[in-house]
Amino acid sequence: MVPVISVVIPVFNGLPYIKDCLDSVLNQTHQNLEIILVDGGSTDGSREWVQGRGNRFIKTIAMPYETSAADNWNAASREATGEYIKLLCQDDILYPHALADQLTDLDKYPQAGFAVAQRDIIDAHGKMLYRKRGLRGMKSGLTEGIDALRTSYLSGTNNFGEPVALLFRHAALNSVLDWSDARPFLLDLDLYTKALKSQSVAVRTESVGAFRVSSGSWSTKLIGEQTQQLREWQHEVAEVLDPKPTRFEKLRAGTALRQQSLLRRLAYRILKLRGAFASSHQ
Repeated sequence: MVPVISVVIPVFNGLPYIKDCLDSVLNQTHQNLEIILVDGGSTDGSREWVQGRGNRFIKTIAMPYETSAADNWNAASREATGEYIKLLCQDDILYPHALADQLTDLDKYPQAGFAVAQRDIIDAHGKMLYRKRGLRGMKSGLTEGIDALRTSYLSGTNNFGEPVALLFRHAALNSVLDWSDARPFLLDLDLYTKALKSQSVAVRTESVGAFRVSSGSWSTKLIGEQTQQLREWQHEVAEVLDPKPTRFEKLRAGTALRQQSLLRRLAYRILKLRGAFASSHQ
């Protein structure tokens, strides 16, 4: 029997990109889908657009105005009833074989709680900026969660990418909910970390979708805040890694964090000059 995959899309002021996002889901080669659109209080017309998409294949939900990003993500995730769940941000794109490929990965590795792949980076106009980002230092196949955490710790960044790159087993995601706003820039990474403490992951080193750069996560001030939150995350992860990071690894991780911060600042300046930014994710 072909399993049901739930694709849950939290929405907040998602125009004009939400249509392309939804179309990319409808165009999947794996067609046994449950699609859930949850609006978190949009004021740009997205709320009305979402409500107009409801049918027997697409469920739509209107959350109260001023719903937080985490509450919107939690509401969307809890509505899912499929055997597998992918959360997709409103302006990202899934490639046609994405769900089929990641389902194949999880079938191949039944002990994995979720599958992760690389993703491409596009600008506000859909122009390709970077290909095959993420999973630095990781190989295709089954990876123990703690080992995957160590690679991200040493890389000084979220090595797994945004939710577009992941497909969860329903039970595996439910076991680590909730998404939390405690560190807004690590909303995704903090949940992945909870999962990786006890779950292995099926890795695919090729892109399954595209992440659209966002003005909500790119600015000099926000990059500084993101770097501080990543520094806190590194300190916490160092305590759960087994074996514990060596002194050299700690120095390497701190250096990588500073390098990633500098690279993000440089990329921000270049992309801003090019007019590359989209509206904010939620």
